[in-house]
Amino acid sequence: MKHSNHRKPRQQRAQQALRIGLIATAGLAAVASAAPAQAASGPALAAPFGLTMPEVHIQADSAISNAHRAHTRDFKASFAIHEYGDTIGAGIANQALASSSGCTGSEHCRSVALSFQIVTMGGSHLNLNAKNVSRAANNQCTGCETMAGAYQFIVDTPQAMHLNSADRAKLAEIQRELYALRGTTDSPAALQQKADALAARVVTVLKSAAAQAPAKAAPTRSGFFASPTLPKVTVHSLMDGWPS
Repeated sequence: MKHSNHRKPRQQRAQQALRIGLIATAGLAAVASAAPAQAASGPALAAPFGLTMPEVHIQADSAISNAHRAHTRDFKASFAIHEYGDTIGAGIANQALASSSGCTGSEHCRSVALSFQIVTMGGSHLNLNAKNVSRAANNQCTGCETMAGAYQFIVDTPQAMHLNSADRAKLAEIQRELYALRGTTDSPAALQQKADALAARVVTVLKSAAAQAPAKAAPTRSGFFASPTLPKVTVHSLMDGWPS
């Protein structure tokens, strides 16, 4: 798709604001919203000659657990898949937040939050702003176990890809196993090993799926950055916990 090189200043500023970037924000700070996962896709942009431009996507996923004297065991898990396809840009956030408060050594708390977020996109685009946050906090909680794990998987391919039924079935099985960790009494270290193993299986599925995507790069839109020449799976993982 061709665009005129004579852009108005406002259009130039908008393009600069969407310049390419893959930003993984690590740290113990809350991002996006603590509300349940919500998705928002902007309306398709009008292009010359009646064509439709791809969309801009905004997504926040989270798992938030809170254990306390009246509820000494809490486990929350999230497993989200977002297939964006041919996209101008996206802002995505994934967070796992766990807290334990007010329990005692004789009746300690256990709080676990695990969030898996998968995003696929392909073709020529301008920007991907990705944030991944994990935070575990013990508040006057003797002997408590508090663990938060955030896993973010980003697939970028030369052309838009879509997960087939076999890929989705494999991911659904991983999701079931993730949710099944609710009943485990494993130590935080052992639980992290299990979560890491599930994440590794997600990567295997995504790499296999990406390898099946069309290898020829999509045409580069005027003013956009070129499509990747090879499929790429990027993983951001953060684990925070007590005891560490």
